[in-house]
Amino acid sequence: MTDALTVSNVSFAYGRAQVLRDVSFRVGEGEIATIIGPNGAGKSTLLNVIARSHKLRKGTVSVSGVDTSGMRQASVVKAGCVLVPEGRQVFSTLSVADNLQLGGYTHRKEHKRLVEEVYGYFPRLFERRDQLAGTLSGGEQQMLAVGRAYMSEPSVMLLDEPSLGLSPQMTAQVMAVLGKLRRDRGLTIVLVEQNARAALELADRGYLLNGGEFLLEGAADELRDDPMIRHIYLGGAASSEPIAPSVDAALERELSDET
Repeated sequence: MTDALTVSNVSFAYGRAQVLRDVSFRVGEGEIATIIGPNGAGKSTLLNVIARSHKLRKGTVSVSGVDTSGMRQASVVKAGCVLVPEGRQVFSTLSVADNLQLGGYTHRKEHKRLVEEVYGYFPRLFERRDQLAGTLSGGEQQMLAVGRAYMSEPSVMLLDEPSLGLSPQMTAQVMAVLGKLRRDRGLTIVLVEQNARAALELADRGYLLNGGEFLLEGAADELRDDPMIRHIYLGGAASSEPIAPSVDAALERELSDET
């Protein structure tokens, strides 16, 4: 499988505070990888370094074989890697439609097609297309943040805590759409999540980041069965129980709607 994203020996510090320590991982085309870990582990910093919101000081990052290590953030987006930041960061005083238009600045000629695809994945955004983004619910704003990122037609989408502040039902809906984007578009997704249950249910691979280093990595189902992961992040649920039935149910509904 061809690597869509390759991160090699990336380190990062805020002043003297070392946050990332020689972090390396690969994500294949069309895979979903999730990074879990405690607050302060360096998860958000890692995504920001990959997307070049933070300057890369040590190590290399490649997107679909193209070295993006020295690029500015806008060039990384053009190379096919886009970040959906924590807190959504939509333009609150602009309409839904205007937010999507700004997200598609690198693909202006494809705007009509891309916006129609966004509305297809998120019908509620179509209903709210003339509404100011700041008046949307938290879940609707998260839909808009994902849709805005999709407008750049990325090959790799990075998402930082997409379930933050959302209800379980809305979390399931957002996760279901991410699964559809991977299935329909072959989109590669890297997901940083505190909701380890939903993330590991959706992902192919998982990584446990703590102290700026990966302590565990492997197939998502292997991490779900790891005693430490189950005890700390999954509440010690028995291995025979589904990790995130709400996500499963949402995915099944999405599939049944298409048939």
